[in-house]
Amino acid sequence: MRIVFDYQIFVLQQEGGISRCFLELAQRLPQLFDDVETAVVAPYFVSPLLAKAGEGNRVKVIGRKVPSFSGKHRVLPVLNRYASRADLQALRPDIIHETYYSGRTVSYDCPRILTVYDMIHERFHAHFAGPDLQIPRLKAMAVSRADHVITISNSTRDDLMELLHVAPEKITVIPLASSLTKPRPGKGKINDGRPYLLYVGLREGVKNFAALLEAYAHSRTLRSDFDLICVGGGGFSPGERNALGDAGLMEHVRQLEADDTLLAELYSNAALFVYPSLYEGFGLPLLEAMRCGCPVACSNTSSMPEIAGDAALFFDPHAPDEIQSVLESIVLSEYLADTLRMRGYEQERKFSWEKCVRRTAALYRQHVR
Repeated sequence: MRIVFDYQIFVLQQEGGISRCFLELAQRLPQLFDDVETAVVAPYFVSPLLAKAGEGNRVKVIGRKVPSFSGKHRVLPVLNRYASRADLQALRPDIIHETYYSGRTVSYDCPRILTVYDMIHERFHAHFAGPDLQIPRLKAMAVSRADHVITISNSTRDDLMELLHVAPEKITVIPLASSLTKPRPGKGKINDGRPYLLYVGLREGVKNFAALLEAYAHSRTLRSDFDLICVGGGGFSPGERNALGDAGLMEHVRQLEADDTLLAELYSNAALFVYPSLYEGFGLPLLEAMRCGCPVACSNTSSMPEIAGDAALFFDPHAPDEIQSVLESIVLSEYLADTLRMRGYEQERKFSWEKCVRRTAALYRQHVR
């Protein structure tokens, strides 16, 4: 059985969770099944993750990396759609797995699988601008074209059925897993040994970082005894800097970039991981934190209760006072923090790449002609 993953996500993302997930599948499927071959057909791509996977022979990559440029989302899909034709004719795939959403894709007569990660653009349309405004239309076209759709949570499946009226028999839920390697014990202290809360990812829009910052600023306990470390998302914006300055928090809130090794250490040493997002299709950082033994507090919306189970304390992301109360309750109780940590280990073990890959392979086999 020959599986081809298309170019779409690799021409849009340079880094990103979606790209990582497809590379995990492309690498692990042949390792688990002798009769499965995988390839990524992306004649022109910008993703360094894909380039690295190809150079290391972890994944068969048909294509070459080009520099990222403004307007790549318009130009590269068209180039790749035409350039992929000969490659697909040569490979003769049994399944094409489309990696993102497009109105048109390369023409080849075989079953198509599509993964839908979330319905955030439909639920929170006002938070997006530019090319992102086209995603709901393109997603609807891709879903209609697909022979079957994978969603990564029950929450996303329910949203897909409600908002695009997709029949339940056309959808299979296959959760993701964490790829983060647990840090070795005995690593040096982070943040000069001062306790800290951890936030990971983008901060604007539905990520709702402003509500966390308000909760932190209003808590005498949190701001006096704990720093707040933000990983990823780029440096603080002028608006964020003004908010931090007005609240007198410039010395206690910091932003940094981290590779996977440092990120695992930050999770492992944090007093608490906080995820105040308004909406997540899955919420992979929840599993990353639990895998590294970090207590979790997160929003009570969308997929987050499904993924975190009983291994987190939940809050209303629209209520900074409730966020403050939940965070304080954890950091002030060693027993509660330890309980969440132990439950997190158990909850994270429910999600594995082997389960994900085996269920995906079974779905492919159901659709091979």
